[in-house]
Amino acid sequence: MTSQKLYDLETDVASLLLDRLEKEQITLQRAAQISKYILRALPDTITDEQIDKILPILDDEFVELSNIVHKHLMLKQELDKDLGITEAEKLIHEGKLQQSIDLMNNYITQKAL
Repeated sequence: MTSQKLYDLETDVASLLLDRLEKEQITLQRAAQISKYILRALPDTITDEQIDKILPILDDEFVELSNIVHKHLMLKQELDKDLGITEAEKLIHEGKLQQSIDLMNNYITQKAL
């Protein structure tokens, strides 16, 4: 079964290619190359964790994908932030203030990298 993350990513790529083809901003050959690359890089069996790992380099070969990659990286960052805040709040309510501080410091440090 295809994950929602994979479905959204493939849908964004398909929309981009169709839009660029309609506006004649990309050749049919280039669109086919990108499509083949996406199908190879993102098989139906790929996990969300694997998508997260490949996403930052997905546009290295095809710059046309850079806006999509950026969009999905920002979505992941926002989700990670929300999950981190929820976990930190839970720790605070449990009286584990230092663990909450450590968690948020870890998030901030990773974000800075």
